[in-house]
Amino acid sequence: MTMFCSINSWAQNSFSLNGLWNLSQKGTTLQNTMDGNVSNHLLFKDWGFAFSFGGEFSKPLTSNIYSLSLSKRFGKSTLTARYTPGFKKEFIFSNSNGIVLEDSSFQQLNSKFTYKELLGLGYAFSFSNDFSLGFSFRYFSQEFNNQTFKPVSFGDTLFILEPESFIESSNFWKGDIGFNYSIDDFLTLSVASLNLFSINEQNISDENLQYKIRADKGALFRASYKPFGQTSINLLYETTNAFQFGFSSLASFDNAHIGLCIAAQHDKLQTPYINGLTGSILFSNDLWGISLSGIKYFNNRDKVYPFSEFKAQGIQNLINNKYSLDKAFLTITLTLNTIQEKLVRFLSVDINKDIYPAFYEAYVDTPFALGKIISLSDKTIQVRPSSKIEGINSDFTQSPIVTIQPKDTVLVPFYTIISDSYDKQKAEIAQVSFALTISGEEPDDFNQAPILINGVNSWDGKVSNLKYFIKKDLGYSMGFSKNVLSKKKILLDTILYSLSPFYKAKYIFEDFAKEITYTSDPRATTEYVQFPNETIKLRGGDCDDLSVCYSSLLESVGIETALVDYKGGNNIRHVNILFNTNLTPDDAKLITENDSKYFVRKDENGTDEIWIPIETTELTNFDAAWETGAEKFYTEAIEHLGLAKGVVEIIDVY
Repeated sequence: MTMFCSINSWAQNSFSLNGLWNLSQKGTTLQNTMDGNVSNHLLFKDWGFAFSFGGEFSKPLTSNIYSLSLSKRFGKSTLTARYTPGFKKEFIFSNSNGIVLEDSSFQQLNSKFTYKELLGLGYAFSFSNDFSLGFSFRYFSQEFNNQTFKPVSFGDTLFILEPESFIESSNFWKGDIGFNYSIDDFLTLSVASLNLFSINEQNISDENLQYKIRADKGALFRASYKPFGQTSINLLYETTNAFQFGFSSLASFDNAHIGLCIAAQHDKLQTPYINGLTGSILFSNDLWGISLSGIKYFNNRDKVYPFSEFKAQGIQNLINNKYSLDKAFLTITLTLNTIQEKLVRFLSVDINKDIYPAFYEAYVDTPFALGKIISLSDKTIQVRPSSKIEGINSDFTQSPIVTIQPKDTVLVPFYTIISDSYDKQKAEIAQVSFALTISGEEPDDFNQAPILINGVNSWDGKVSNLKYFIKKDLGYSMGFSKNVLSKKKILLDTILYSLSPFYKAKYIFEDFAKEITYTSDPRATTEYVQFPNETIKLRGGDCDDLSVCYSSLLESVGIETALVDYKGGNNIRHVNILFNTNLTPDDAKLITENDSKYFVRKDENGTDEIWIPIETTELTNFDAAWETGAEKFYTEAIEHLGLAKGVVEIIDVY
């Protein structure tokens, strides 16, 4: 028996239409195949379509649509359906049986075996960016058409022989499982089964049973190593004694990729040892791609093979076998994103500090939270972070834009704006929502965390933060101070202009002190501070309240003040104020001959100015408050070197 090959070849587990690529290279997006990549971990984000057309260099030249595939991603899952009209191979066998016809011609009997892979279904699940697992199910059909002669009678004694075909079919599903794992940025591994299981649909004779597609069980191992950039060395090995070895390289610019791959291959049933060379070039961007690939064999394929050879070895795959011819393929891919691609993701969010509504200015300059985020993009992106605190913000407040390099991880600060009209007295736990946005209005990622919002009069005990209480409602303080000074207008008009700040401060204190009583904080803590208008209306307060109130009254009429923080041991602290008289040291004698009663500070231009300490809890009169404040300041800040040691600190209000 002699075998003639009508070769429409296709499909082996380890042979892909588009060459042997590194599975992580983005330029191969949607060069999707179930051949050599069971887990089918594709890099598209939503819908994908691939169309492959090719031809074989036979006589005559043949061409065909080889495959159509459609893929859809659902979160971390990917579904793929593939129709393969060109995945087929046909063998015609001629035996010596025949008959001489009346015209002396000879009619020979033939047998035709046709093998096809009709469709494939794939599912993959991406556990992470580094690990994916998948299944593939592929449907094959086999048809065996054997010819014989049957006698046909004419009358009682006349018989003739006519050819008759006996057709049997055997169809089956083949299933496999595999996974891809990226160990690091350089090495990617893949393992898959070969012919793990099959489900048969058959009703064929024992004679044809031996010609079915062989389904020897085995495994496939694949490794891709990137020594530098996007150039990788790729190795694929089958336990059925076949392998491919080569390299692939990808160049990216803007949103496009250009790639090249070349690989040599070996199969135990083919000669020579390295029996062929595969190659592929491609161009792709975020929307579409095109690739040209093919295979060149190193021995003569255009010949007739004996049937005994086919009978002994059978057919194990449909594409890359000893009967295959050189061929080339053109693949076009399209991707469609109907959902917004997520380019950035939260890793964590840490709340730096609780919210103190009185410090409303602080959260514009100092972040109240830090988000750790990671870029999921291969390009540099700009992220717009924003946040919304329940009960504080009516809408999301945007923080400064942050630039993140590809695949980088950064800390992003979150700022907020608190209205100065916030007036809740009780502390409460609220939710703060965080958002990261790349483009448009829809955020790429969300996160939430609980946060403590303190009452409006709450204070964190840091003297430096008393300035926010001083600045609160300066309009009220200005009204109070101007009313006092208007009563002293005649006196102020008669003094030296250089003494005006000193006497304004004196007159304001005298009027303020006669209406106020010093009381310790009923909460016995430093966590509650009255605003100036509350202190005046309540006619009393502790050292914090009185210092805040007097400082606010002076600041409202343009007199500079500073807080003096006396950091005593055992958490016992005291605060009073300094105010700027604007006098030079040479003019200090205009208000006192005692140089221990004032403190010299330089202004922003380096000019020395006279500052006076005031003990605001000494409400007898201005001179007594000055005397007490100066004595304490000189003793603790100067004599005991409190300023040098840091146990006394001067904090400017502005």
